[in-house]
Amino acid sequence: MNSAYKKEIRYTLIFSALLLICGHFGLLFVALPGLQNKMVFGFPSQYIIPIIFGWVVLMVVVALQAKLTNDLDDEIEALGDSSESSK
Repeated sequence: MNSAYKKEIRYTLIFSALLLICGHFGLLFVALPGLQNKMVFGFPSQYIIPIIFGWVVLMVVVALQAKLTNDLDDEIEALGDSSESSK
C-alpha cells in the first residue's frame, strides 16, 4: 500500500480521536466531580474549559486537519499524475 494512503488512514484516526476529545471535554467534569467549582478566568471551570476546548481548541484542530489533508491530497494527486505519465 502506498505511504500516502497510510498517512491518510493515520490522519483520519488521529483527528477523529482529537475531535471526539475536544467535543466531549465537558464529560470530564461529570466523571471527575472534584474538578467542579473552581474558577478559571473568573468563570466556573465546568463551564469555561469545555467552551474553550469546544470552540478555540477545536478550531485549531480543524485548521491543522485541513492543512494536513490538503497537502496529502496534493501528494496523492501527484502520485496519480506520475503513474499516468509513466504508462
